[in-house]
Amino acid sequence: MMIPSLFTFTLLAALVLVLVGIPMLSIPGKAEPLLRAFPRHRMTALVTMLLGGGWFLWKISQLGQSDFGDYKLLLMILFGATLIGSLVYVKDFLAVRGVAILVLLTANTGLKAAFGHYEIPERLILVSFLYIFIIAALFYGVAPYHMRDTVNWLCRSLTRIRVLGLVFSLMGAALCLSAIAY
Repeated sequence: MMIPSLFTFTLLAALVLVLVGIPMLSIPGKAEPLLRAFPRHRMTALVTMLLGGGWFLWKISQLGQSDFGDYKLLLMILFGATLIGSLVYVKDFLAVRGVAILVLLTANTGLKAAFGHYEIPERLILVSFLYIFIIAALFYGVAPYHMRDTVNWLCRSLTRIRVLGLVFSLMGAALCLSAIAY
């Protein structure tokens, strides 16, 4: 598997954070209905689950002998059936679970990109943000109904949406600056 360079991954992460943050910061009224629809949005669920599930199945296919390699086919069948079963039978909050899967797999890639670059202390900004997102993905992935509660809390005030957009935008800017410092 090809791991992007630390610089490339950091800039891509910054771009994603800014692209998510700017609309919430600048047009929170238009972001609110999207936020409210997200936890149960069927198309988002389908896309994120297929992307995350496909990525996960690909990672299983790359397992070596020391990493359950003898059971690779069995694991692929088991997790493939789980993916299909989830898409068919689990309708509620599947988008939250799909995004959680993508966040965890992306964070894994980012941590691998940062691993071993001890000469670059600025990488710790990326690593810190990745661990924050890992904790959030685990929390919302295990109990996705909490995302609905979080979204309801956020949408009580456009100021809260703006603040979240500002936080994401500032995180993106911090990552851009740290990537330049690499």
